[in-house]
Amino acid sequence: MIKNYRSSAHKTAGSLEPFDIEAMARTPSLPETVAGKLRDAILSNRLRPGQRLVEQKLAAHFGIGQPTLREALHELEAQGFVRKSPKRGTYITDLSAEEYRQTHDVRMALESLAVERAAPNVTAEALRDIEQCLKQLAAAARQPDLTRFHKSDMDFHKVIWRLTGNDCLFQTLERITFGLFAFALLGRPAGGTRPDLLAAIEQHRSILEGLGTRDPEIARATFVRATVQFWKQQHHVEIGPLVTPSNDFHCA
Repeated sequence: MIKNYRSSAHKTAGSLEPFDIEAMARTPSLPETVAGKLRDAILSNRLRPGQRLVEQKLAAHFGIGQPTLREALHELEAQGFVRKSPKRGTYITDLSAEEYRQTHDVRMALESLAVERAAPNVTAEALRDIEQCLKQLAAAARQPDLTRFHKSDMDFHKVIWRLTGNDCLFQTLERITFGLFAFALLGRPAGGTRPDLLAAIEQHRSILEGLGTRDPEIARATFVRATVQFWKQQHHVEIGPLVTPSNDFHCA
């Protein structure tokens, strides 16, 4: 659950307690369940980048109708896991090196802004939640469990984005990074130790330490340094000169 760490600062006398809809337990819908199973199959390399998904066969496999399957595929497409072509059908996303670089350039520009905005708003509770996400990330890295690692990775970053108080920035980063983080996990030999995942633990620990200073400039510089180094060493992704968006970043 991603909390609103800033809500208490905006309470007024006699106001109602904020209603946290994310705290409510909800049973996933059938399309969400199917999307989750397909996502796990991608992360476990049972479905590989570039592989075509035949809707009729998948619907029969899950015992569902094709409209339900298309809802699941629509969710995966929004998250960047699959791509649809009017003439070629639906395929597991296969990012080229240039697509990785372009996506990462955008991610770095936006997330460096998010870290800078989040730093002054860091609370003791937020630090505890980020530390808990880091512990879960480390446990998944050492197994390794790619599905758990991806979830813990997203949870770690979501706490930071939420601290910005900018919903548009949160949603944009979530859309950009969900598939990016997932496909960075693929293409390595199955089983055994994953040095890239172990290196990610140290990268995230550095980000946490930077945020712990509550200084925007230090937090941003620490994030950029740790992240650029990690992606260059572990994924051979070179990030160009970093351009930070305007400080009045917002959705139209």
